[in-house]
Amino acid sequence: MFVVVLLIVSFCFALLQGGFTSWFIFYMLVPPFVYSIMLWFMPISQFDVRRSTDNTRLEQHDTLEMTVTLTRKNRWPLLYVIVEEVLPKGVFDSVEQHETRRLVALGFRKEVSWTYAIQDVPRGEHQLVGVYVTVTDFFGWVKKMKFIEGKRTVIVFPKIQPLVYKKMLRYKTPGSAKALQSRLKDTNVVAGIRDYEAGDRMSWIHWKSFAKTGKLQTKEFEPYRDDSTWIVLDTLPSEYFEPQVSFAASILASAQKQHESLSYMTASTRPFTAQNLQTNEQLQSLLVHLAGVQEEGFDAQKMYSYNEDLRQAAIIHFITSSLTNEWVEALSNTAATPKNCVIFIIVNPTEVHAATDVEKRAATRGMRIIYVPANRFAAAFEGGKA
Repeated sequence: MFVVVLLIVSFCFALLQGGFTSWFIFYMLVPPFVYSIMLWFMPISQFDVRRSTDNTRLEQHDTLEMTVTLTRKNRWPLLYVIVEEVLPKGVFDSVEQHETRRLVALGFRKEVSWTYAIQDVPRGEHQLVGVYVTVTDFFGWVKKMKFIEGKRTVIVFPKIQPLVYKKMLRYKTPGSAKALQSRLKDTNVVAGIRDYEAGDRMSWIHWKSFAKTGKLQTKEFEPYRDDSTWIVLDTLPSEYFEPQVSFAASILASAQKQHESLSYMTASTRPFTAQNLQTNEQLQSLLVHLAGVQEEGFDAQKMYSYNEDLRQAAIIHFITSSLTNEWVEALSNTAATPKNCVIFIIVNPTEVHAATDVEKRAATRGMRIIYVPANRFAAAFEGGKA
């Protein structure tokens, strides 16, 4: 309306004033006025957006280079087009607006492309939903904005540091291994029953068959696997949560490279488990999960004491950066023996870490404590403090 009123006013001025100058000004203003009016009626839903990237795999702290291509169906001249990428809230807050906002002189072209870069991308599965396209006339009198949907998922994996994974079995005598197997029989899957023999434990007796036949019979269990190793990631909020995730990913990548079979658990309000990881496909699937893991609060002692998966583990590698009393109690209750728990604590590499009371309590129960510098994971398997 402003443009139309301005055109009428200039026409009336030229008509009343007369003279070459007045009419010259009017005719000079007619083209931009007409263009603005036509732009007002032109639909901008004709635009489409595509994205592509040269990054075949992104890890935390890498640089994301994204190429955005804007296309349209006609060649109507557009002097100024402002295109702004819609970034997920919270994860790219540090990105300057000028990096993802571009002023394009489109002209008569049907397609235009440009590339922007985001440095130090955070770990996660980020959803790019689309762009805002703003078109305007010569003087900015007419502005039209449209959201153009263009979904693209960007997965940023945890940073993997090189390390050489080594098993850390704690029991070393046949007697301790036998005791471990004896305890685990209580939770193993029953494969059948047999006649009672001297030395069988009361908990192994099949009471249902005794009630029917009056004859004592003992449960038979599936063979015990003494090589099962579980990696457990603590997701309680902590200062070094990101290095925790990276350390877990580094262990899993090293173990898969050495053809070692591991099982994994994300300890959170909804536990995630993956057992017997051996193939690269399994590793990549787990890394996608780790890309989206977030810290959250929960009652570790209530949720993970007597966990069925961990009770069958020969060894538990527990990864944290802030060991709590609740976790010490949970691991003591769920592990076959506390001596088979190895606790990796991520620490500040620039400071000397002093053992906390909780860490000392865990050590007195037989758990092994290993301090891992946040910038050098390989030290975890080169030696540590027990």
